Amino acid sequence: MKSDILVCSDPDDTHERPVYTLGGECPECGARAVNSAPAPFSPTDPHGEYRRALKRRHRQ
Repeated sequence: MKSDILVCSDPDDTHERPVYTLGGECPECGARAVNSAPAPFSPTDPHGEYRRALKRRHRQ
């Protein structure tokens, strides 16, 4: 899933605060913009199988 809100990939060197944008590059410095949110889960989560099983049990 792709987020619409992006953040400048070089905020520490160029900006005092994070610069958010909807475009593919930072409007202030021209650096590439990246997804601003972390992934909602880790593909290598060792407990993911148990968490999903528990959710399935509660849905029934």
